[in-house]
Amino acid sequence: MTDPKNENKADAFSTRRFQKLSEENRELKAYVAEVMQRLRQNERLFSRMFELESQVLKSTDPEDLCFTLLRGLRSSFELDFVRFWLDRSSFMGGHKLDALSDRDLVWVEKGEIKQMGLSRKQAWLVQLSPESSFEWLDAQDQHLGSIALLTLGDLNKPFGVLGVGSVDRDRFAPDQSSDFLQHLSQVVGMTLEHAVAREHLARLSVTDTLTGSHNRRFLQPHSHQPLSQWFGKTKVACLYADVDHFKLLNDRLGAEVGDDVLSMVSNVLRLHVRANDPLIRMGGDEFVLLLPGCSEEKAREIASKSVFTIASHALQQDEKSTVSIGVSFSSDEKDMAVKDLIAAADQAMYVAKALGGNRFEMAESDDGGSGDEG
Repeated sequence: MTDPKNENKADAFSTRRFQKLSEENRELKAYVAEVMQRLRQNERLFSRMFELESQVLKSTDPEDLCFTLLRGLRSSFELDFVRFWLDRSSFMGGHKLDALSDRDLVWVEKGEIKQMGLSRKQAWLVQLSPESSFEWLDAQDQHLGSIALLTLGDLNKPFGVLGVGSVDRDRFAPDQSSDFLQHLSQVVGMTLEHAVAREHLARLSVTDTLTGSHNRRFLQPHSHQPLSQWFGKTKVACLYADVDHFKLLNDRLGAEVGDDVLSMVSNVLRLHVRANDPLIRMGGDEFVLLLPGCSEEKAREIASKSVFTIASHALQQDEKSTVSIGVSFSSDEKDMAVKDLIAAADQAMYVAKALGGNRFEMAESDDGGSGDEG
């Protein structure tokens, strides 16, 4: 016969065991639910990150890339603060990045990133308070509760820092995982380096190595375009310059002197114009200078000064070089093609050369008239 006391003990043990299993099951379900929630959050996070990376990879230059990153990070990740600190002495220092405001970009000097200790690891998470702040932040950033500082580039030679911040003190608390932020740091660093390299190669492909001016390849995509498509609705002047008797000079004094002459002519043509006015070496000793928004009076002045300055430049053995320049203007009546404006200046240049060179001539206007020589 079974002892009732033993039965009660067995029932109590079974009950406790069942309760413990139920509790463990609830904890397991809660843990699984939390894990699934994190997985869904991470999935959404990486989905947004993948979308941003795709946009970044489509960027055509460093400025566009930085602008895309700033806009994308703010909108896709609900950040209250995004800013670049870039080392002025690095390869990024040669880029103006005019599209970025002073709030978006701050230039730091050589060694500052290492002095701040930011080069020791890829991502830093900092909770901010009046007692614990980050000295690169401004007074207008005091509303931030936490910030993540992502070191860009090789840690041995970082070129910048990307800061992302939130008013929430727990958003970038030091005990949070930084795997995603480290990935972001590497992606941003690599894409910026690649964008600068691509831009450099693209610039080399359309740059004349001797004079530093553009080459014919630069002009090709624009040649058949209307002037308004390139420069907008504005008058455009064109100077077509050709070195007088260049082959004879080159044969007599040597190719090195000839190269010096071409470099000198290129530099003189740049003297009296804006930095963004296209100067193109058409090949050999011929140059085209395009001047959007330039008056006829100003174009005459530039041509005259260029002719005079080049003729005043002494070469070896007291020899001098001269140029013939043709000047043309876009028409008020029709939107000329770029190639037609250049052809008109080229024709005027041949007139100047036929009249003895060392002068400029204006192209014939639509009414059949012609300008005076320089």
